[in-house]
Formats: sequence, structure tokens, C-alpha cells
Amino acid sequence: MTTAIETKHDLKENILYNLKHGQQNAIKKVELAQRCEVHERALRLVIRELIDDGHPICGSPQAPYGYYIADSPEEIKAELELLRGYGKELFRRYSTLKKIKASFILQHPGQMPLGI
Repeated sequence: MTTAIETKHDLKENILYNLKHGQQNAIKKVELAQRCEVHERALRLVIRELIDDGHPICGSPQAPYGYYIADSPEEIKAELELLRGYGKELFRRYSTLKKIKASFILQHPGQMPLGI
């Protein structure tokens, strides 16, 4: 009987085997998930772990779309810029919702405030 750790290790190896080097060889998430016989959400989580493990896996939101292993410092730099943009957008939404929450509390006195 295999353990969850062996299964996850095998999945990581399978993902790394199916990923190609360079953005020009990016593979779409749907195709990669099918090749690895895993749900797309699980694929994303394992790819996050692989990145945390030190693998330079990038994702391209423009053609060719998909995941790939960075081949150069320029590809990593492009991924960092993309992630920075995502982070800025998330922080902007966070700030806006925080303002809405404060406004809501002022307009609805006596209601229990959200615990954010």
C-alpha cells in the first residue's frame, strides 16, 4: 500500500516530467492535469509546493498559455513582474473592502462588525 507522501512525491515527479523548459513550451493547466491524472486545483497546489521546493516553475497568462520551467533569468524576471502586479491588485481590493467595511459599520450602528 502506498502512503500519501509517496503518492505526492510521485505526483511531483510526474508534474516535473511533463513540464517543459521555456515559455515557448508552456503547457495548459487542463492538459497538464489530464497528463498527470489529477484535478486542476490539486495540480495548482502541488505546483505551489514545487515552487516552494525551489523549482523555477512559471505560469504564462499570454500565448503560449500555461506552466513551464523557466529557462533564463529573463523568464524569472517576467514572472516576478507578473506576480507583483497580482499582488498590487490584491492589496488594492483588500484596501477597498476595508474602507467599505468601515463605512458599513458607521452606517449601521448596533450591528456586529465583521472581524477583519
